[in-house]
Amino acid sequence: MTALDDLLGYIFDGAKPALYAEFESWARESRRFHTFATHYRAKIRSKLKNVSGDSGLKDLRAELETAALLLRDERFSVEYEKYVALKQRGPDFTVIFKTHTPFNIEVRRIRSRELDTEETDAHSGRLMAMLGDKVGQMPPSIVNLLWLVAERELAEADLSRAVVALRQLAEHKDEDFFRRRGYKNAADFLKHFRQLSGIAVRQPGAPVLWLNTLARHKTPPDIVTAIQRLLTA
Repeated sequence: MTALDDLLGYIFDGAKPALYAEFESWARESRRFHTFATHYRAKIRSKLKNVSGDSGLKDLRAELETAALLLRDERFSVEYEKYVALKQRGPDFTVIFKTHTPFNIEVRRIRSRELDTEETDAHSGRLMAMLGDKVGQMPPSIVNLLWLVAERELAEADLSRAVVALRQLAEHKDEDFFRRRGYKNAADFLKHFRQLSGIAVRQPGAPVLWLNTLARHKTPPDIVTAIQRLLTA
């Protein structure tokens, strides 16, 4: 048996779910992803064992595909769930660019049904709820990107509309709205919102990269360029 066979056997424990073939391809084609998967094999195995149905497997696939994409760029090194190890809520990946510039990436799959409406208010409301939840995971003092994997095309205008609506609710101090979503108040949401540096959307159509002009830590131009390239890979 090869080292890859051993790795696959350990992680998947003899099973071959829908993710198996893609995972094997990522590990076979990328030395760096193979190294990543080997290092985090116990974590990935545990996630597979505890995944909830087909939807949960697709969520895990979105995380691992994102890692595989990031590792295509030799300038990126990737750490998986650093904040979990520190017993803190935080993004999925901590990435180091050129050995000296750290930033975080939180991955969220957007299911087709979450975009399956022609009603603008309902569509915007779902995006606002998703963004409101994820903004709360952004730690201070570092660049934080939200990486969305959309099963259907998400228009940049729709994303911008949801972001602006959230910000306006906070600026108008709609305290109940944000308390219901786990924040102390609207000011607490705005604090976390400024910790969000940008949103990248990988999807069947044209990718989207939205950069937060209010962010305390702006995404460096070199990283913006690298992310844009990976979104189209």
